[in-house]
Amino acid sequence: MMNQPKLSDPYLLVLFSVPYMRNAENQLCVSLAWAKDLIEHTHYIENLTLISYFSDENSPADAVVIENNPKLKNVRFALLPKPRNTLHALQLLPKTISILWKEIDSTTIIHSAVAGWPIPEAWIICPILLFKKRFHFINVESAFWRLPIGQTHGLKRKVKSAVWEYVNRLCVQSADLSTFTQEAYKKSLLGKYQNKGFVIPATWIDAENILAENDLNALIERKKLEITQPIKLVFVGRLVFEKGILLLIKAASELIDAGHQLSLDIYGEGSLLQECADLIEHNQKSESIRLRGTVKYGPDFFKLLHDYDLMVIPSLSDEQPRNVFDAFSQALPVLCSDTAGLLQCVEDQKTGYFFKTGDSAELKAQLIHNIKERSTLLNMSRQCVDYVRNMTHTQMHMKRLKLINQALNDYSNKAK
Repeated sequence: MMNQPKLSDPYLLVLFSVPYMRNAENQLCVSLAWAKDLIEHTHYIENLTLISYFSDENSPADAVVIENNPKLKNVRFALLPKPRNTLHALQLLPKTISILWKEIDSTTIIHSAVAGWPIPEAWIICPILLFKKRFHFINVESAFWRLPIGQTHGLKRKVKSAVWEYVNRLCVQSADLSTFTQEAYKKSLLGKYQNKGFVIPATWIDAENILAENDLNALIERKKLEITQPIKLVFVGRLVFEKGILLLIKAASELIDAGHQLSLDIYGEGSLLQECADLIEHNQKSESIRLRGTVKYGPDFFKLLHDYDLMVIPSLSDEQPRNVFDAFSQALPVLCSDTAGLLQCVEDQKTGYFFKTGDSAELKAQLIHNIKERSTLLNMSRQCVDYVRNMTHTQMHMKRLKLINQALNDYSNKAK
């Protein structure tokens, strides 16, 4: 896969959204998902420093130890104290600036983002770079500060969203290179500087996780025998308002009440976990709609997707969920809301279907169509797998590397 020169210059990766933790043995660790992505960085960055917050919260059971990890031998870890809130972040700001200033002194390439909490990392780095000229790369994977559809927002929330949008736009436009998970982010944040940005959808699928041809054929034959059974739906994601989980539970409950044969399994956790449980119990649907907890991302997760006919992604925000590609890798079509992020990575009636974002009636109508046209879903299976074969985690990083090398070359020529 490596057909681009590696990055040998000192590379500073500043990501406040993925904190360090210590496990019960006092070993420095990070979340499983972030460790996987960090390791991908090391395949093409020879001299990498990672700066993030240190959280004193208990590490999850699947956290990955990073100290003395042979896969991360070319990574140096720098820790910042994690703020409790915005006021605390402001109090820590002098120390944060001091550490970043020192690290920037000894680096060539700076990689940051605009989604860190409570103060995005780019908000601090961009002013520093007015005094210290360095190559600055910003990657935009989400825009959580934007207001989701269907939720009432107070004045404070609206003002905060507007401020974040304005400042993040300034940061992205000041960077030498920006990448985005979707075209809508690129257009809205870069404005007239579209030539400085590129779209690379976010996918963490490994090639070995994508169904091989023999396994795909066997799965299709098995599902043909099950086509007369009730349709099996699955939701995978955080149980928060923005993911549309309450909308989905209500729609599924109403369809079952109307006599439609379906089941819904929900994998995930989040602030709405209890509300989801209460809603299922209130609707007396515990036998058909089940909260399944969480499953470790890996072979077990991919295998469980084989038991379903359709993944439903009823997002209310405009982010691009990575679970779309997880579903495709296991020959599973998706039904999703027509957000900008999802419209970009799902082909209507080829790898999935759409309904109007936040529209319960359209969601139910599309589910009824899918129940009646089970064979059509099955026919999509092969197209889903074919689509994702060129969308692996490694390929995503190689596309990024190519862009960075090109932009670095332009940056160097301008500096001469």
